[in-house]
Amino acid sequence: MANEPLWAADAKIIEIAPCDGELGAELILAGFDNYLAVVSSPEIAAAIERQHPNLCGKISSTGNAASIRRNNADVIVLRGWTSLALAHWRSIRHAEWIATPLTIHPAVAAAWFIGGVRRWLGQVESATVSSFDGAGRKLLVWRNRRRLAGSARRYLPYRLGVKGFLEQLRDSRRKHVVLRWFESLPTIAPGEDLDLLIDDAELTEVQRCLDSGPGLQPIDLYTHTGLPGTDFRSLPYYPPAIARKLLDEAREHRQLCRVPSPEHHFLSLAYHALYHKGESSGLPTSKEADGDGAGARCDHDYTAILRRLGEEVGYRGPITLESLDAYLAEKGWRPSHDMMARLARHNRWLRTRLAMENESDADNGLAVFLLRERGLQRGGVERAKRLLEEAGFCIVEARELDAAEATVAAQVVRGGNWGPGPWPASGGLPAAIIVAYDRDPLPLNRRQRKKYPFAVNARTLCKDRIRDEFNRGVPDHEHCNVVHSSDNGHEAMEYIRAICPERADAVLEKAARIKMHRDAASDVLADVTKSGRRAKIEVMRYGDRLVVKKTFKPQMLHFLEREIRFLTELSGKISSVPPLVAHGDSWFMIPFYRNVLDYRRSSGKLLPLSVAREAIIALREIYESGYALIDANIDNLLVDRDEGLKLFDFEFSHRYEQSPDRFELGYDIVGAPAGFEGDLPIQGCNSYDRNWRPYIGLSLSSLLNDPPWLQHTKRAVYYAAHAHRFLPRLARGLARAALLRGVRQDRPILQSPPLEANSEASRASSKAA
Repeated sequence: MANEPLWAADAKIIEIAPCDGELGAELILAGFDNYLAVVSSPEIAAAIERQHPNLCGKISSTGNAASIRRNNADVIVLRGWTSLALAHWRSIRHAEWIATPLTIHPAVAAAWFIGGVRRWLGQVESATVSSFDGAGRKLLVWRNRRRLAGSARRYLPYRLGVKGFLEQLRDSRRKHVVLRWFESLPTIAPGEDLDLLIDDAELTEVQRCLDSGPGLQPIDLYTHTGLPGTDFRSLPYYPPAIARKLLDEAREHRQLCRVPSPEHHFLSLAYHALYHKGESSGLPTSKEADGDGAGARCDHDYTAILRRLGEEVGYRGPITLESLDAYLAEKGWRPSHDMMARLARHNRWLRTRLAMENESDADNGLAVFLLRERGLQRGGVERAKRLLEEAGFCIVEARELDAAEATVAAQVVRGGNWGPGPWPASGGLPAAIIVAYDRDPLPLNRRQRKKYPFAVNARTLCKDRIRDEFNRGVPDHEHCNVVHSSDNGHEAMEYIRAICPERADAVLEKAARIKMHRDAASDVLADVTKSGRRAKIEVMRYGDRLVVKKTFKPQMLHFLEREIRFLTELSGKISSVPPLVAHGDSWFMIPFYRNVLDYRRSSGKLLPLSVAREAIIALREIYESGYALIDANIDNLLVDRDEGLKLFDFEFSHRYEQSPDRFELGYDIVGAPAGFEGDLPIQGCNSYDRNWRPYIGLSLSSLLNDPPWLQHTKRAVYYAAHAHRFLPRLARGLARAALLRGVRQDRPILQSPPLEANSEASRASSKAA
């Protein structure tokens, strides 16, 4: 048992439902002046003050049970049956300490048990018994291990009240504006809060005032740029430029506080109703208004209030979500596209609006990446360009921003919020812009769509890899987000026209040229491109035969040169290397093969032994010809019914200046050596043990030298030892095959034979891209 309290002398202590005031009196005598008692009636408050005069002015009488949750207590003391509030985590998670007098009471016994459960869940530390001195009453105390993180919600010190707080702001000339519901100030209706916007520079002093004592009256405190703890869903409450207007043009109200001008009052309230609340504001949509439908119920009649405020400033349009949205856009008060996208996560009306916009004719191959200040320090624009090109983008323009452009970018993009987010450090303000174009956008998978609901091109998610690369080798506490990207064509256009308006037309024209730069192919039967980072893969007719055409992006032509050189030198010497049918400045063709090898990594099976042996022998023949296939793996082979094994994807073929002493030391077997200066796949160096052995079940020596019976035995033992990896994949594969058979029975295939053959070739060709 501790003889000293566990909290600091200036801790804000709130006692709920005291019956006699003795604990509060002891706390005051012990030097804890930041004490407040909450009782259910004025009569109880008066009786306690008569018995303990030192508690005068430190007792609030309210019958509101929400007082347990709605306060700024560092220490919350629960008396009697209120101790059971420990079972409702939301009511107590804001306090650092939760205490209850240690008395003989069934609620205290229940609280002790509940505290044990909370301790098991990791929410609180073990209970401690504490007192102020040897003779003082004892408290059962839990320390909160998961105290609610800071948010815009604060509480006014009880000793000041609403009037005292606003007078302090006025007398100290703090730049502020009370956003709404200020007509009745200093009186605030029960259950309502005070919405206050302040200048960033005022935060420290205003926070000091709010921390000066315990309080029950809620206030939502926002800074004009949305500093941490004064933001709205990790965004500024209003775009910084608009917030600045509100602060600069605010007017005095009853010599008590500053409030928006009449026009700003209407615009800011409409902004709040549309973009913060949406349909929950009760405002009707245009369809509901036409059909006399009613919007959702809300705590305020926004329709009537906005109609009255609009008439005062000359707005005569309909009071609907769509009409007000158009009016705010006309007045320059609509948030940026990416800010609306982030607000839409909690606003169904905005989600619907943006989804309709994304279905329009915006060019979703266009993307803008903004490199932040830390990014310039860790490799800069050139490093980011290289990573984007590796991901499959063509670079339209890449440069550092001048001071004016950086200022605009900081205000317009991300809602003006460039804090650290979930990272330990901030990446800084935007410092460079990279405009990129993707001629072959990739669809998002289900998981990606859930995480990025307004993204339309999965290739833009390469920003995650860019972040990882720029944080590589940096201490963990300095990891940060160095890049931000547009989610779709609408955002990209908005970024370009806002950040560099004078160059916008030239940049977009250059992007259009990249889009149009592709070879016409009227005889294309199927596009079988998979990732398309470097090239597009198509099955087409060439003369009287089917071929696979691989067309490279402009920044990837060195891969084309490497493939053509490899095919030209080895296709006649090694049977597994396809012949080169034709080639041009950005493309080449190889024959189309009908793949009869039904094997995938995810199949839950081992690669057929004969195919594995033939593939490794082919790699040895390539080694003997002076080459290594750095990216050699089981996905880059097929078996044609007539011509047997064929390898493909020679983008990472490497011609040795001096070959290793033996095949077993080749770069495609043991991996490229340290300091290798050639191109490497995104996943890094490959090797036999990484790319082949897990799917063959044999070491290289065993595959090349053991007799067949021993190889089969070893493969059986390997499969049994790794059944936990193979069997779930096998089950999924069988289920998928059964589902496909059912679909084919219900929907007969209507494609021509060549197109059916394309599905067999898709594996053979898509990996090459």
